[in-house]
Amino acid sequence: MAQTEWIMYVAAAALYALSSAIYLYCLVFKKEERINLAASSALTGLLFHSVSIALRWIETGHGPYISMYEVLSKYAWFSVVIFLMVQQKYEKIKIAGFIVLPASFLMMAIGSTYSRDIQVISASLQSYWLIVHVGFASLGFGSVMVAVATAVLYILKEKHTGVRDSFYDRLPDLRTMDDLMYRFVAIGFFALTIMIAAGAIWANQTWGRYWGWDPIETWSLVSWFTYGICLHLRMNAGWTGKRIAWLIIFSIFILAFSAFGVGYVYSGLHTDYLTT
Repeated sequence: MAQTEWIMYVAAAALYALSSAIYLYCLVFKKEERINLAASSALTGLLFHSVSIALRWIETGHGPYISMYEVLSKYAWFSVVIFLMVQQKYEKIKIAGFIVLPASFLMMAIGSTYSRDIQVISASLQSYWLIVHVGFASLGFGSVMVAVATAVLYILKEKHTGVRDSFYDRLPDLRTMDDLMYRFVAIGFFALTIMIAAGAIWANQTWGRYWGWDPIETWSLVSWFTYGICLHLRMNAGWTGKRIAWLIIFSIFILAFSAFGVGYVYSGLHTDYLTT
């Protein structure tokens, strides 16, 4: 089963790489007619990826949230799922895959460098609150990824304002993309709020305290405040358009460090099992 799971994983990563290349080709050479091929490749990759995660889940007896190999695979899966769902509703931003698919492929490529050995889940991790915690963390990350992709498209379209270019003309208007950025960040902020709340309840069950300023707890709070600031500036300070787009792009690096990088800089209760 482990070998089959790995084959599915590699196949998914290869299809994400192919989809990334097609999306980038479409953007650089403005070949909108090829975007459906990129989306189809991403969807096929997602099917292989889903089988890989399911086989891993059956083999390990727990969800994809223990080792870094599993965590990166989970974040990539959520990012692709959310993007494919969004581009079905907002077809004009299909080209946003040129951000989401390369990022997802990169997560899987990095994940493949980690040990795939099965880790037995400890009693402290056997909690429904942990499932809620990691599920909403992934939902928040995926939503923010789409917000970042939309922000990049906003900046590109704004740069071509006044220039007759059918490729950028077919993108949503600037006001619509500004609104989409806000919506995706709001969804991400809501998901991060539930993530932190569920994590606090789980921490109390496991360690007898709701909050202990563990490095991941601290950086999760920093990420939450960052997106709270984005929403505050958007709603109350009049930040729209390019300014908020750049802030959203900057903020993803804070969230990515919170999700993946903390374990390499700090040690703590959360990070000890995520660097293997």
